[in-house]
Amino acid sequence: MQPPRWSGKWPGLILLLGSLRCAAQPVLTLDDAIRMAVRGNRQVQISALEVVKATEATAEVRTARLPQFKSYILGGIALNPINFTIPRGALGIYPNIGLVPQEDANIDTPRRFTGLIYGSAAQPISQLYKIRLGIQTSQLGEQLARENLRQKKQETAQQVRQAYYQLVQTQSQIAGAEATLKYLTELSALTDRNLAEETVLKSDSLNVKAKLSQQRYQLLTLRDGLDTRKEAFNRLLGRDLEAQFSVEAQSLPSLEELDPAAARKKALEQRTEIRKARLQTLKAELDVRRERAEYLPDFSLQLSYLSLANVNFLPQNISHAGFLLEWQPFDWGQKHHRMEQFRGAAKEATLTAQDAEQQVLLDVHMKLRKLLEARALLEAQAAVQESEREKLRVLLNRYAQKAALLAEVLEQKSALAQADSQYQQAVAAFWTARADFDRALGEEY
Repeated sequence: MQPPRWSGKWPGLILLLGSLRCAAQPVLTLDDAIRMAVRGNRQVQISALEVVKATEATAEVRTARLPQFKSYILGGIALNPINFTIPRGALGIYPNIGLVPQEDANIDTPRRFTGLIYGSAAQPISQLYKIRLGIQTSQLGEQLARENLRQKKQETAQQVRQAYYQLVQTQSQIAGAEATLKYLTELSALTDRNLAEETVLKSDSLNVKAKLSQQRYQLLTLRDGLDTRKEAFNRLLGRDLEAQFSVEAQSLPSLEELDPAAARKKALEQRTEIRKARLQTLKAELDVRRERAEYLPDFSLQLSYLSLANVNFLPQNISHAGFLLEWQPFDWGQKHHRMEQFRGAAKEATLTAQDAEQQVLLDVHMKLRKLLEARALLEAQAAVQESEREKLRVLLNRYAQKAALLAEVLEQKSALAQADSQYQQAVAAFWTARADFDRALGEEY
């Protein structure tokens, strides 16, 4: 059986379908992709819910400043009768009356449903200072939750940038593969004409057709890889996996955009590690103040009510207004030792914040150097690629004039393919370094 032969129109059809598919897809810019991700990414949404929880926790602490109401109700039937005796004269001796009571008085309450109702309303006074410190601590926790959300958005934005640059690279590889396919198609047609004129060997024609088939397979592989990356990218954006789009090439940043002094200043202002370390320092200092406040007594204004239902002789309703004082003057140094622990934690937090700043600056310097190296490599590979492309153009013209061998053309084509691969690797390395540099700056999403 003869193997299937590709029609001469097939490569053109591949190019046409590829161009039509790209043209029909809307262009998704990098900025639009980042905006979609920080809104739709599920991990970002989870971090946003943590902020809501922290906000509600602060609102919960605020309620402690308001009057506190308590109630206690006990009802049931006594297992034993409630009996007690008032001794003779226990209530006093009065003129013209004598002893009260004159004889021992037995008070009996039969076994029936009885109850005890107790209610109180207390307004904290001295505790308001402690509550205010608690509110400040909770607000710091809220700010930490917001910083975690901000960090998650930054991480998501970095992932979007890296994935976007990979898509740009893959699209560029597809464009290069399509150009190579077009070149091989023309070379195959030219070789077939030379074969008809018996100026080349049949093996040369078969060699070109084999490379043409390999190029079709490589183009198919690249397009499948692009589709897979697009599905993963859509998941990162939090939208339908089948959403169609295309990406646009990114221009190289100017050298002015890579000012080291501006980069350091921006990183110190924006990196979440530094902001969180500073918040942790403030929280540790607040913990010391809260522990010191434990030396103060708890003083509250209180209104209470007590009712005894179906209990003979005892008063049915008792109301009381006054104050409640709670204080533990002696604790054998417990508060002191605990406060010293918090003071040590505050010093640790201060040192951690200082170390975080140094780590950030080291990271910025390293990522900036990597970015400048990647840019220099990209410029060098671009020059090599252009040189190899021009050599191939010259050889093709000479081959068309029968002044060069097909082997020379194919060898130069291999050299150009290697230069293209190295250029694409340099592009990928540059944009990866740029994404890492943006992350080192704490770039806003």
